[in-house]
Amino acid sequence: MRVVPWVVTAWIAVAACKAGTDANTVDVSGRWAFTETFVDYAHGMSCADTGTYDISQTGDRFVGIYSQRGFCTTPSGIVSNADSGTVAAGRVIGRTVRFMVTANCEYEGTANGMPAVELSGHGACVLEDIDRTLNFTGTWKATR
Repeated sequence: MRVVPWVVTAWIAVAACKAGTDANTVDVSGRWAFTETFVDYAHGMSCADTGTYDISQTGDRFVGIYSQRGFCTTPSGIVSNADSGTVAAGRVIGRTVRFMVTANCEYEGTANGMPAVELSGHGACVLEDIDRTLNFTGTWKATR
């Protein structure tokens, strides 16, 4: 059978135009257990935390709360990094997730599995201290 080249070209064009337009928003609602590690190399500080996210999602947007326990190693010693607060400005774009934690930490990552069973990525936190600005960067992972 002979396929007319313009028919093949038209079919490829239609398929390409449709790519990326179908709803493919991953569901991240529910409870997630997370781990994260952040470092501020300039000030010789690092933090390691574990905790939970409780997420509520509507369409491609989500919000929630978090609770964590952990510690930071500083030049002066080890300090607690226990905290809780809000997850805000959450957005799902396909399998990419972006959100903020208590207005000073930004997270971005990828959802794995269908349905999503793991989120992982990188983050950055800017914290104002009395006489300096701390810039932490690191990685995080969350599982259901």
